[in-house]
Amino acid sequence: MGTLTVTERREWLDWALDIFDTQVRAVPPGSWAAPTPCGQWDVRALVNHLTVEHLWVPPLLAGLTRGDIGTRFDGDQLGDDPGARWTVTARRSRDAWDRPDAWASLPMLSFGPTPADEYAFQLTADLLLHGWDLARAIDLSGRLPGDTTSARTVGNNRELVHWVHDSLRRQIDAWRVVGIFATPVPVPDDADEWTRLIALTGRSPDWRPRLDPGRHLDRGRHPDEGQRSDEGQPPDEGQRPDGG
Repeated sequence: MGTLTVTERREWLDWALDIFDTQVRAVPPGSWAAPTPCGQWDVRALVNHLTVEHLWVPPLLAGLTRGDIGTRFDGDQLGDDPGARWTVTARRSRDAWDRPDAWASLPMLSFGPTPADEYAFQLTADLLLHGWDLARAIDLSGRLPGDTTSARTVGNNRELVHWVHDSLRRQIDAWRVVGIFATPVPVPDDADEWTRLIALTGRSPDWRPRLDPGRHLDRGRHPDEGQRSDEGQPPDEGQRPDGG
């Protein structure tokens, strides 16, 4: 696809935000504790993870550091209305990228100063991949009547999928070294690029949960444990394509 312009990168970021936003709005009221493909994260913890990522965007693009921001974004950030909290946070994240100097900035992420366009790519990839995680969880826990989206429709933008897949496959070994992604999952040689991208990140395209029959699925109004990124990642370290 070649080098993308700032306008193109912004379009893909907005598209990925729309993808995740669509799936957050699709979460049935009783499914916030449904399991996801992301290890120990349930639906609420997954949405919290992305919410925390985007809470960091405005201050980081404004030049603040982790030390400046402190612990204000630690723990559960969703409160009693997870969907509304995500919506407000995503809007503020978009607004931060609209600042004239945002794309020329060098935000200080947890692993060092990072060009804004790379930061935007990492957010885009994370939204796309976790959009699939969330959609897959909703597919299997049950969608609301009239909801025609699915884990398959998350990957409908073939150009976006190709850009993320092509970019990620060239750097994923470095991410695996630090434990961000699991070993790739084998898929048939004729698998489409969306399936290959999911598998590249260590996700099974056919993932199904191991449900505890006694598990209560509604955590939409009960913030509790497990809202930090798993595998020991501080919440701000989601500023990269994430294996979940």
